Amino acid sequence: RFVFLLVLLSSWSSSTAFAAAALFGKNKAPNNKMQVNDRQITLPNNDIHAQVISSIPSKKTDKPPIIFLHGSFHGAWCWQEKYMPYFVQEGFPCVAFSWRGTGGTPAGDGVKKVSILDHCQDLQGLLDSIPSILGKEYQERRPILVAHSMGGINVMKYLDERYENGGGKRPNEIFSGIASMCSVPPSGNGKSTMRTLRRSLKDAYRITVGFVLKKVNTDASICRQCFFGGEPKVLDDSTIDDYGVSDEDVARYQTFFERDSKATLDVSDLSRRLPSKHVDKEGRAPFVADLPPCLVVGAKDDFIVDEVAVQETARYYGVDEPIFVDSPHDVMLTRKWQNAADVLKTWIEEQVLGK
Repeated sequence: RFVFLLVLLSSWSSSTAFAAAALFGKNKAPNNKMQVNDRQITLPNNDIHAQVISSIPSKKTDKPPIIFLHGSFHGAWCWQEKYMPYFVQEGFPCVAFSWRGTGGTPAGDGVKKVSILDHCQDLQGLLDSIPSILGKEYQERRPILVAHSMGGINVMKYLDERYENGGGKRPNEIFSGIASMCSVPPSGNGKSTMRTLRRSLKDAYRITVGFVLKKVNTDASICRQCFFGGEPKVLDDSTIDDYGVSDEDVARYQTFFERDSKATLDVSDLSRRLPSKHVDKEGRAPFVADLPPCLVVGAKDDFIVDEVAVQETARYYGVDEPIFVDSPHDVMLTRKWQNAADVLKTWIEEQVLGK
């Protein structure tokens, strides 16, 4: 098993770039009666047919739109259940996007790998499409990007590419804010995977087979460990804590994971294009002075992205200290979803809107 694990690790490492509580009640899902538009659009820069889920507040608002970007094995759907209703209720137009290679945004017949530059191109196409998605009144409103896990390194690479190619608008002229949640760090997941291997062979094995062999799609235990906080546990009063994710939820999510992992990130290509290749000696991005307000969030119970990786992402964005919330990796889906949502909301109000 150890030799088998090392073979898988070589693939995973080179790979992985890989509220108000009074309103809803702490950690209860918000009222999900918002008007949702779930459709495919044609991205103007590459003719890719991409899934976009959007919703706007019922009352007119001058707040910037929030763009939600998911991680590996997920799709736009993961933001729709709790985060989008929460932020629409707070007056923010919301857009959730499915990356190329998911069921909502097919990569094409027979395509099994997607380049990170493909993702950068798709993100640009999405940004160009915001007025047609939400309405022309949003053409001049700089959106807030919220990226989770693999989506986080896609955003870093997008910013890195714009800087390397020169010209055009600076990041703070494009975005009102950038929030990174449990993100793959700019150097990829290789280092954190090796840290996990040194800490626990069992944990490294579960992460590796979970992602490389896609066991998160079929093995409920590995799926729970990687995304949702682990196996349900019996509490002192004999009740069972399943982290707010029932066995039925896990089975439902696994059908989504299977659908949304048809084409995966080309990790060999990624290893040649990591955003960390252009950082300064302090680990900061070369364009850090031109960034809008940035937030970096980690999860205290994250099985995949460890504290060292979160700190690396914070340095990249010039953030002094990341915020760690009580949550597993999927900060948007378990019972603890509102912990990160509240942090995000407070940061938007204080740092982006300047209240």
